[in-house]
Amino acid sequence: MSNISRYVTVSIPKAIAGKIDFLIDELGYWPSRSSFVREACLEKISAEERRLRGLRGSGGGRANPSGVEGPAGGLARGSAPVKRPGAEERPGTRAPQKEVKKSEN
Repeated sequence: MSNISRYVTVSIPKAIAGKIDFLIDELGYWPSRSSFVREACLEKISAEERRLRGLRGSGGGRANPSGVEGPAGGLARGSAPVKRPGAEERPGTRAPQKEVKKSEN
């Protein structure tokens, strides 16, 4: 069996982690910080790949700005996004919000 991990560790500022934790607690859509970050990264990668395809289509941009070898216009081999379980069950782009009780002053 290979001793190579399929994951890497990334550090983020505590303030951002706190905001992520707040969203997880309030919205209840993500089971963990790592699932939130994974989804956010996949959304960002998708947006940047669309932007890159647009630049390539208009004749601008570099052929391979990331320097990572992989299929043209896609992610490096072995890093293709995996379909999230339950993604098709999510009715819209926003998770349902919890009802917030207003405090009486």
